[in-house]
Amino acid sequence: MALCFRPCAAIRRFRRYPDIARLSLWTMVSRKKVVAVAAEVSAADGFEAVTTQRLAQDLGVLERDVSEHFSTDELLQQSIVWAGADKFNEAVTEPASTVPEGIERLRSLLGLWVDYAESDAYRGEFVGGAAELPGHIRDLIAEIARSWVETLAGHARLAVERGDLPPGTDPHQVAFEVHGLVQEANWTFGVLGNRNAYHRARVGIEHRVGSWLHSKDRPKPL
Repeated sequence: MALCFRPCAAIRRFRRYPDIARLSLWTMVSRKKVVAVAAEVSAADGFEAVTTQRLAQDLGVLERDVSEHFSTDELLQQSIVWAGADKFNEAVTEPASTVPEGIERLRSLLGLWVDYAESDAYRGEFVGGAAELPGHIRDLIAEIARSWVETLAGHARLAVERGDLPPGTDPHQVAFEVHGLVQEANWTFGVLGNRNAYHRARVGIEHRVGSWLHSKDRPKPL
């Protein structure tokens, strides 16, 4: 059984591209360009500054050219989150898919996740400032985050079934603990400016995985 973090697999495609059938031949700007500029505006001024009118001004096109891709400001703002999910998949889940399932796949996913979190491609803005996000953006990020946690738990479950982790290990506790290490690294770097936090996250992950493999101190179901 292959598990892969694909949030859009659980959310019907029309939710992501509801206006795809409306595109006309005279559209003057590509969807990719619109999303790229939307991400820049969001990074500088926040999600609520991302509107079809603002994007049209920044791109130097008619507002209808932007609206051909995204008929509402809400869909335009959500496209930034989807683009981030695509980058995450390219950097983390796709490379890890070549690693054998079980504990090695889980380790690969976690290692690649820390590498990505530490890179300039990701700074954890969405999660770190979730309380200030528009409701529809916060809900979408929460849905994608739940999918990721379930992916980690699914691979932990496979590790138990394959005998890599001891019987009785709670997969969701495994996911909770390792997820917490990476999020703590994001917070420590984002708030305190300590990039060494990502090294500590790697060490912590290996320590936790090693303790589960070699001792009786395994995560147990509640």
